[in-house]
Amino acid sequence: MEEHIPDRARSQGFMQERRRARFIFNLTAAMYPLIERHLFPRYEGALARLDLPAELTVLDVATGSGILAAAFARRGHPTAGLDFSERLLKRARKRFPEIDFRTFDLVDLPDIPSKSYGIVSSGYLLHGLSVGFREAILKNISRIAGRYVVVFDYCCAGGWLVRLIEQIEGPNYLQFIATPREVEFAGAGLRIEQSFRISSFGDAWLCRPE
Repeated sequence: MEEHIPDRARSQGFMQERRRARFIFNLTAAMYPLIERHLFPRYEGALARLDLPAELTVLDVATGSGILAAAFARRGHPTAGLDFSERLLKRARKRFPEIDFRTFDLVDLPDIPSKSYGIVSSGYLLHGLSVGFREAILKNISRIAGRYVVVFDYCCAGGWLVRLIEQIEGPNYLQFIATPREVEFAGAGLRIEQSFRISSFGDAWLCRPE
């Protein structure tokens, strides 16, 4: 295993938490049409603004129902999406059959070779991870990306619906929004090239692995 994933990531307690997270996402899959209606146009608008070279391959980690992967694919990027929620992947494969969706847990990111994709992306993933696991995931994302890392996530506290969803998902949301992204990304070897607001509670970050 690559050193970027701490040994405790394979501990019994940690893997129980991963199983809990998979259960939660499978359970809440029915809510995703509402989430998609909010996020999909914002992803498309942000990617149009970034205008990254279409020939760059994309790996979308924790792809969920695939809408960020689809936004990349619609701009011509060869795209793959990874997730551990079977119900969300079933929805993603049905809606976007042109994309290579794979069942995959983030603890296995060290198995993916370095610089094997031009772009690695994540949409509203990081806020749900504990500090140590988030650091490990960011380091792996930085390692896997050949040119860019594109992150979408919370910039600040959202409204009541956001708070309710994040309370269901777990305890890491408030700690995440209180942490400066510049510091966290720099610690993972990522330099922010652009950042901008995409909604009242969300930002986009375009980063380069250093």
